[in-house]
Amino acid sequence: MRVLISIGCDIYKNPPLETLKGAENDASVVFEHLVTNSWGEYDKENSKLLLSPSISTLRSTVETVLFSGEPIEELTVFFAGHGGVKDGTYFLCLKDTDVDRMSLNALSMTQLFAWITEARIGHTNLVIDACQSGGVVHDVGVLLNPNVIGKAGSLAISILAASGSDEYAQESDGAGHCTTALMSCLKGNTIVQTTRPSFDLVEVGQVVSRTMQGNQQTPVCWGINLFGISQLAKNPCFSGGNAHISATFPGLAADSAGNEHIREASDAIWEQYLSLTREFDAGRFLDVIQPICIKLKSEPAVAATFVMGLSATFGARSATMNDSFEIARIQSACAVALLPLAGSNAICCDAILQLAEKVVGSLGQGLQELLAEFEKSTYALLFSSAGIADFYFLPLRVMSVLGWIGAAIHVEIFSGGSASTFNAKAAEVVRLIVSHYSNSIVPVSDELTPFYLSFASAAKALGCEEELETISCLLLRILHDRGARLAASGLNGDEALRFLTAVAEGRSDDCRNLLANPTSLLPAVLLVMNQIGLSDMSDGAMKGFDHTNINLFIPVDFTEFGANLIEEGTNFSLNIGHTIFSISDLLVEWAKIEHGLISDATLVPPAVKIACVLASLLRPDRVPWFLLSGQQAKSSASSPDAE
Repeated sequence: MRVLISIGCDIYKNPPLETLKGAENDASVVFEHLVTNSWGEYDKENSKLLLSPSISTLRSTVETVLFSGEPIEELTVFFAGHGGVKDGTYFLCLKDTDVDRMSLNALSMTQLFAWITEARIGHTNLVIDACQSGGVVHDVGVLLNPNVIGKAGSLAISILAASGSDEYAQESDGAGHCTTALMSCLKGNTIVQTTRPSFDLVEVGQVVSRTMQGNQQTPVCWGINLFGISQLAKNPCFSGGNAHISATFPGLAADSAGNEHIREASDAIWEQYLSLTREFDAGRFLDVIQPICIKLKSEPAVAATFVMGLSATFGARSATMNDSFEIARIQSACAVALLPLAGSNAICCDAILQLAEKVVGSLGQGLQELLAEFEKSTYALLFSSAGIADFYFLPLRVMSVLGWIGAAIHVEIFSGGSASTFNAKAAEVVRLIVSHYSNSIVPVSDELTPFYLSFASAAKALGCEEELETISCLLLRILHDRGARLAASGLNGDEALRFLTAVAEGRSDDCRNLLANPTSLLPAVLLVMNQIGLSDMSDGAMKGFDHTNINLFIPVDFTEFGANLIEEGTNFSLNIGHTIFSISDLLVEWAKIEHGLISDATLVPPAVKIACVLASLLRPDRVPWFLLSGQQAKSSASSPDAE
């Protein structure tokens, strides 16, 4: 059952709370659209419109709605009126609220969430058009502590607060400004998205926040939806017609047994969520989320909606970091989390493809931001506070940008789409990087391999063959000068400094434990140079790599490519000057590997190939060698049937 409780309070008995003119109108407009006119598909009998209620009326209504009827799958609470923070808690002020006794006659968020938890609501949408309402979001450590509510019930909540914690919520002409912007989205006057039959409050809130910028109040949007994206209302702009809200996630059961696996991991998920204002650790995220997905293998719809919900809510929270590349990494990690299920289920494959398209969109935005930074300074990729560390980390940063550009191209190639707009921006960024950062295209670490390979295999589609040739020649020359000595993947700052110092002083053997042995970057460069017609140059450099160990790892099952440890696979290890002596020898060995890749059944679904590319950029200790094989050009086969 879907229920709306819409509250508008204009009348206040106790000063200093002043009478309002638009709160009741706002609550009525929301109720009429979502319930009376059925745009929210909320239950008309159990949904309630409360105009200037007392605290006792509100309490009795909540008790009746939440605890006396059928289980509630989706609850939306709308409030317009006065509100404020007191003693670290946000309160909604009702008709009889006394600001000196708010714990008795106002509704605290702590109380509201306790009710929601006890009622075990599937999803909760909370919209507050009141002053200082951002205090709800900023106090989530108290209001939504997983030790308080996480294990008992709902783990899915989305919040739209009309103003920052130090701002007033404005109203004019009998309507709140935030509610007006919200209704413009819900009625289709402001387009939110056209691809799904329903709206998620987080995505609506982001649009509301953007449209209200510069209006003396800043709406705040926040949410964590572990059981899928919330379904606030029907989308009048849905390109597929006037579908039912449930069509957003066909087959999802609100009381699924698989939900217990999600609840069991609630603390770890919350830890990941709350850390997003500092950084996003893709490996740690996958170590938490992917095992949950594996446990949900028998319930793929639950797994897909769980991950889609994480993508939406984690992405919204990461937006505070103002880094579109980070948002792309979060969306990529969500796609990779579903990789173990992609070989056998169409629902999860479809979810991966949807997430991959979001990755492309975020990367396109990131490139636009990067181009704007380049206009201010051609050295925008430099970190002024990094010091000597940037001699190591800047080459990784440069190649990372190139690798993610390549990933976007592969998403479009494997999914059969077109990225012509993206291609133009991407090619411009590539040329700027080669022009201004050629001295930073340095093979410092084996961690470069998947990023280099991702870009190299996409360069032709980008029209950047000349830039690829320049990059490959720079890498080969320095690899030759250093005898192919480069760092292993995943060095920390202290280890990177030790490596840089040893290399600069010509004593690489003193840091053998930090070196990549064998290396995957060297064979990647040699194979790419052969493909672009520069095998003579690389063949002439082979003597400089005498006694170098190289390795190409191929997993038995590519659906395991996102795991922390890929347990089964083959290491094709070769020693230059012992098992191979020339490029032609390397190509003979590569032909055997390529044959296996071309015939690998686990690589057939486009979603698997896409997720593998993304996995290699998130966990750069593995390499998607199939990008150099016939698999890259292999036509997209039909996705596997749903279980």
